[in-house]
Amino acid sequence: MSKDNFLPPAGMRDIEPAAAEIRNDVLSAIIANYKKYGFNSVETPCLEKPENLIGKKGGENEKLIFKILKRGEELKETLKNGGLEENDLTDLGLRYDLTVPLARYYARYKDKLPKPFKVFQTGSVWRAERPQKSRYRQFTQCDIDIIGDPTPNCEIELIYVTCKTLAELKIKNFEVRINDRQILKKISRDCGINDDKYGDFLISLDKLDKKSLEDIIEELRKKDFNEEVLSNIRNMFEGLKSGTKNINLLSDDENSDEEYSKAHKSLSSIIDTVKNLLSGINIRFDPTLVRGMDYYTGTIYEVNETNGKVSFGGGGRYNNMVGSFSGQNISACGFSLGFERIIDAFFSTAAGNNENKIKKAALLYSSDKDNYAEIISYCEELRKTYPVVSIFDKQKNISNQLGKLKEIGYTHWGIYNHQATQIAEMAK
Repeated sequence: MSKDNFLPPAGMRDIEPAAAEIRNDVLSAIIANYKKYGFNSVETPCLEKPENLIGKKGGENEKLIFKILKRGEELKETLKNGGLEENDLTDLGLRYDLTVPLARYYARYKDKLPKPFKVFQTGSVWRAERPQKSRYRQFTQCDIDIIGDPTPNCEIELIYVTCKTLAELKIKNFEVRINDRQILKKISRDCGINDDKYGDFLISLDKLDKKSLEDIIEELRKKDFNEEVLSNIRNMFEGLKSGTKNINLLSDDENSDEEYSKAHKSLSSIIDTVKNLLSGINIRFDPTLVRGMDYYTGTIYEVNETNGKVSFGGGGRYNNMVGSFSGQNISACGFSLGFERIIDAFFSTAAGNNENKIKKAALLYSSDKDNYAEIISYCEELRKTYPVVSIFDKQKNISNQLGKLKEIGYTHWGIYNHQATQIAEMAK
């Protein structure tokens, strides 16, 4: 058998005990914080019908769905028809985020749920993209959402709770960037971009954190943007970057519509309120922030490492999503933490591994000499001192045994000898 058979699929990982314990502790802390602020827990299936995933404005992620082949007699019957396309052979897909399943869930149960509905959900999602550092094909998301409140209070609370959660994890040096899709529309109009080019403009603008403005201009030039429009885009974003144009100067004028005026007022209110609530957190207007999902209808935001390019999460307002299932549009807003990036950035180092490390004791015994029932009773006494105590049959090579136990997080050990056992710290 090839050694490759022991490897997980590309972009997916096996999580070893010590790493899994850290992940569980971090996830428990996130969930505890969400609960503390009054968010209710729900669970949705990892599988959805293809029609629930495709056409929900998930952007590029809709092209990255892992689709599930039909099974049994249904597959045989389908194959008989011949001349089939991919979608004819599949009847399910793995969810690419937690927002689309939540919208379906709310559309189904909305008459039983309070309004607004404050909810959190954690779980794995799947995207068939090219794996890279801190970017996997299977990864965990931690979402909080508020459904049924059209006011900026939603964004304020979601940003506030997310920042408090990161602080609870002892994560420092992060900032919140915020924008609004309606402001992006006005910038687009002010630059003379036609509606049919608006999508191309957003796709290119979304890369501005990785490429220079001139690179973006050149990319748009290849998409047949005319030179006058490109000049307007350059002047607009150079002004925004230098501070000669900002959210206050992007204010109402004769070209502003009602949606933009509402967005401008809302965004200013969110920024001012969050600054007052969280004096140590930098929140700033970023006109280049786009967010990849097409289902966003208003405010969008991301939390990033300060002066860094690592994003720890993001979200925004998606007022039309529930309506795509129920036919009745309902205000909705969410914030998703990128669990994997948080783990990789803050909890995969030696310092992170040792932080909040609990005492775990391993008790070794001789299976042919010692009374197992007595050992179990004795371990109950040990658990008054050590939160985790586990029993292991003593092996001939104790040094090797202790080394493996240390690798999975054990800090102390002892040998049962019918009397008070001396528990020693694991060798450094």
